Amino acid sequence: MRKVAFINEKGGTCKTTLCVNMGAWLAAQRGRRVLICDLDTQGHAGKSLGLDVRGMTPTVRDWLDGAAPFEAVVRRTPVPGLELVPSNKGLSGFTVAAAADPARADRLRRRLAELPAGRYDLVLLDCPPSLSLLTENALRAATELVVPVALTYLALDGAAEILESLAALVEAHGEAPRVSLVVPALYRKTQLADEILEKLRERFPQELAGTALSWAVKIDEAQSHGMTIFEYAPASPAARMLGALADELDRRAPAG
Repeated sequence: MRKVAFINEKGGTCKTTLCVNMGAWLAAQRGRRVLICDLDTQGHAGKSLGLDVRGMTPTVRDWLDGAAPFEAVVRRTPVPGLELVPSNKGLSGFTVAAAADPARADRLRRRLAELPAGRYDLVLLDCPPSLSLLTENALRAATELVVPVALTYLALDGAAEILESLAALVEAHGEAPRVSLVVPALYRKTQLADEILEKLRERFPQELAGTALSWAVKIDEAQSHGMTIFEYAPASPAARMLGALADELDRRAPAG
């Protein structure tokens, strides 16, 4: 089972957009059994799939705390083959509640290890836009990372911080997830964007995605309707870009 964290320590880099839409494509078009685990208190993964998560219970917080079993927390989505562990603002209390647990950074890893063998091909982790205990849980649980980088200086800086976090993980535990895909996001044809794209190509020659995700109003419209781009505008350029990125992640599955 692949466990892929979508992560950048800066907000607004299209983490949720990529996580939800790539998961939907792999489930509906490639027959993969996909679970999305929302680790952000905003609950945008669920909202993007048309679920009203605001007062939903139980959620990922209850699952991580051991207060609810997985089957009580997981939700079906409108996309065949795609399931969701939802989040909402109740997750904000996780850090304080788990503070006394010496293994608090491994809660997600333990919970995922308890899932029935063969139930999912991929677990996609939609991470919060900051370094926190939830981010640490994602980094400890994941086997792979997708790092979206909006083509701005600050987002590039956030990607650098992720690399520092990975180095710290290796130093502390001797292991860290590998970067499978670095996705240039919110691309516009400007000199600055092209300069940042070139810096990414130099830094991540193997990991950089072959498709850059351009800014597209259809993606915002789809999310406002609680739909994936493939439901809302399947023939759009945005759908082609996100489908291509999902297929690239699929091809980068580790051997064996």
